[in-house]
Amino acid sequence: MEKVIVLRVLFAIFVIAAIIPRIIQKIKKVETVGCIGINKILFFLGKVSLFASFVLIHVQLRSGKLSLFSNNDVFFWICVAFIGIGVMFFTLAVFKLGTFSLRVGLSQANTALRTNGIYRLSRNPMLLGLYMMALGSAVYVQNPINWILVIIALAVHHKIILVEEAFMESRFGEQWIDYRNQVPRYI
Repeated sequence: MEKVIVLRVLFAIFVIAAIIPRIIQKIKKVETVGCIGINKILFFLGKVSLFASFVLIHVQLRSGKLSLFSNNDVFFWICVAFIGIGVMFFTLAVFKLGTFSLRVGLSQANTALRTNGIYRLSRNPMLLGLYMMALGSAVYVQNPINWILVIIALAVHHKIILVEEAFMESRFGEQWIDYRNQVPRYI
């Protein structure tokens, strides 16, 4: 039972961090969709794969029958560590961006380049957080289907980052180049 509670708390924090800014944006009528930058089907596939890998954690926890290897508490707690770190990175990134900068796709509105706070450690802390959570799923749900889902999610999100970085360079020029040269893409 304690395992279920730990995971529910972590995922609740993640969901709250992802949804609250969207609600505020909706209330204030802020545009939340920019230019996606990659094929929409590929974008959707990446999001669905990521979500499915998160769902499989809960299925594995309930049934214990998805993993190819023995269900071991060590794998669960490694998963929790990855998810906890991932939720922390994601949440800090969302709060540092602010509700008006959190959009799906490339923002067409004027925005400022964020280079402080969590953005001093990683140029993409929000996606780094999602990556950590997906890796937690891969550790705990040791199943080829889940591994494929995680690989698809990571590959698609990396492609999104590459498009975003080209956009950031065109938008912010030298400021972006200096930042890019000082701060790693992930960590």
